[in-house]
Amino acid sequence: MKLLLAIFFLMLASCASNPENNKSNKYLSAKDNENAEKILGQNISKSIDLYPIPDTLVAAPQKVYELPLPKQFFSSESNNELRLHKLGEIRWIYLSLEPSKAWPMLQEYLNQSKELNIADANPKTGEIFTKEINRDNNITRFVFKIESGLQRASTEIFISYEALDGNIWKKNSDDEYVKTISTKILNGLSELGSVTGTSLIALNLNSIDKTEVFIDEDGFSKIRLMVGFPRAWSALQRTLSIAEFKVNDFDREKGIFITEIKSEEGFFGRGDTKEIQIFVEKIAQNETIISVSMDEQNKEFIQEIISQINQVLS
Repeated sequence: MKLLLAIFFLMLASCASNPENNKSNKYLSAKDNENAEKILGQNISKSIDLYPIPDTLVAAPQKVYELPLPKQFFSSESNNELRLHKLGEIRWIYLSLEPSKAWPMLQEYLNQSKELNIADANPKTGEIFTKEINRDNNITRFVFKIESGLQRASTEIFISYEALDGNIWKKNSDDEYVKTISTKILNGLSELGSVTGTSLIALNLNSIDKTEVFIDEDGFSKIRLMVGFPRAWSALQRTLSIAEFKVNDFDREKGIFITEIKSEEGFFGRGDTKEIQIFVEKIAQNETIISVSMDEQNKEFIQEIISQINQVLS
């Protein structure tokens, strides 16, 4: 035992006195190998790495993944807009507020109204029914339906006038009276001013979006509207006018607008003018698609046009 300890200390002293043994290299030199073979009696190969990196059988993935673009949302809440719209026999009021904020506003107006009083209100469906109104020997009522607008953080209040026929409520065609009441409501809501509060029981009305920008299977940007074709056509027509697209021609039966866009510097060429075809396609009773017809090389340009339309669409 004493002999082994003596040999061990002699080896330590030899390593400390030899400057070549202070190297930090992880590989043994030829001389190191010879000394190690003599001392340890082991067969150490001169070419073996003392710290080898094991091989891996996991192949690097070859598939290229593309991150999808975030959904585009354009909030109109900062515009403080309040408008009255009419499309055929349909009338609605547009507010640049979320439905959960418009809900208490309309209720407050109706509670203060001498002509209209609330009989029932359902925040789950967004419907408010007035008490019966005796008018021209008929029993009538108004029904207000609060929905999300085409833009995020906007509201549409649809106004219906019904008359009781036996036990069934049917739509009444007194357009002038509906126009008068709609205008009164519009003015009344504007006099209420801005509302900072929100109705917790009507928060579910905010979650139903009518507009979605998406990329189709071929990589083209499009807009999906959860409204019927007449409404989508009218909305796009108004949007093109506001966005200053020059409409050269249109065909409602084919659902096409032929527009002309003159570029600014850096857009698609200085002073260049392009003729663009914009389509409105009916998918279902309450679903339409707005798309731009151009070739593969103009995908980025199509995305820009769709973005502009979506920003103004209402």
